[in-house]
Amino acid sequence: MADSACVLCSTAASPDPLYYLMLVLSSGATSPRCRFVFRPLAAVLAGACALFATGAAAQSEEPSWSQRFWRAANETTAVGVLPPSERREGWRGWFADSWEGSRRIFRDGRTDLLLPLRSFHPAYAYPNRDDQNHYPWGGGIARTWIDDRDNERFLYVLALSDSHYDFQPIAGYAWTARWPLAGGIKAGLGYTVFVTMRSDTNYFPFPAILPLASVGTDAFTLYGAWVPFSDVLLFFARASLQPAGSGPSAAPGGRRARPNLLYAAAAYVNPDAAGIQTVSLDNDGAALFGYRRFLDDHFAIELSGTRTRHHLDYAGSTIGSFEQMPIALTAQYHLTPVQGWSLYAGLGVSYTRFSEQIMPGYSLSGSSTSPAIQAGVTFALTDSLQLTGGLQATFQRAELKQGGAGLGTLTQAPVTFTFGLGWSF
Repeated sequence: MADSACVLCSTAASPDPLYYLMLVLSSGATSPRCRFVFRPLAAVLAGACALFATGAAAQSEEPSWSQRFWRAANETTAVGVLPPSERREGWRGWFADSWEGSRRIFRDGRTDLLLPLRSFHPAYAYPNRDDQNHYPWGGGIARTWIDDRDNERFLYVLALSDSHYDFQPIAGYAWTARWPLAGGIKAGLGYTVFVTMRSDTNYFPFPAILPLASVGTDAFTLYGAWVPFSDVLLFFARASLQPAGSGPSAAPGGRRARPNLLYAAAAYVNPDAAGIQTVSLDNDGAALFGYRRFLDDHFAIELSGTRTRHHLDYAGSTIGSFEQMPIALTAQYHLTPVQGWSLYAGLGVSYTRFSEQIMPGYSLSGSSTSPAIQAGVTFALTDSLQLTGGLQATFQRAELKQGGAGLGTLTQAPVTFTFGLGWSF
């Protein structure tokens, strides 16, 4: 595969770079893991080399259809943010222009919240689809820029619970062309290119590119991404409180005057257990307490904790119950408030203690440490009173034993939904 990519770059002056792109995509790497990791990498390398070839042939009076295609594709990248008069020549210039275009999106764009919603595993590809995670709860932040053609580009970071109930971080760039439907609703088609890490690749980072479809308004849009290597559909949303094209808003300053928030909330916990066949846990509700400290108008540190009891079913019968107490320490980014409302996303670490185990003949390992992902909203009732609510996803792991013999790892990806009231001071 690496040799094929090098062949592509060495023949970048060819009048038809699309041929070499297909050569890379169709060569070698037949194992599922290689197809998942190295073919996306080859596609990205091939596309980049084809773009360079397009620039080298720019003086042609009658460019081929593939050259015209790659020129149009180049306009969808971050390079397209720059006027043609500001762009540099050559492959080094292309990377420099991509960096400058990304800087302008980050500088001039507005900040939005990303929220994963649903993943779909088709039955023909996943006979065990009931064992897959269909709710990839998590959150992320995007910097969105809408151009004069009403197409959107955004840089983003996102973390979610993947199909195997494992933590997955993603960072990338997305572009969609949009067409008006009715009443401010627009449909879009485009793509996203990103770098991610997954547990089934031993968290080795790799790039990928996926097609995107969207429908929504400037303030709220639903997206669907198709993963061709696994035939999975991922649906997520982008939400904003700022008007389109407004750019970054002025900081309100109120969070510096009252940087502390102490709150209590009602919490509902769905443990979403897997890992051992015929095992399941019930849901539970409890009180959650938290303290949030703002470092400036956007960044905050939060410490929160709750305690819930869950009944464990194994092999068709209830074998007992146990308590778990997750304590999460997260760093949060809060969007600029608009009319008292503010969205936020957070990422950190959670420590969970399993205690009060009433399971005769069975036991769970004592504790688990995992990433924690948050997304939520706050509303200022007064200068001092705040409503706050959202979700938190963690990834607990515990060994289930029967009489000292291990039965396997109890995999949890619990999602905690909260709604509460806090005091700012």
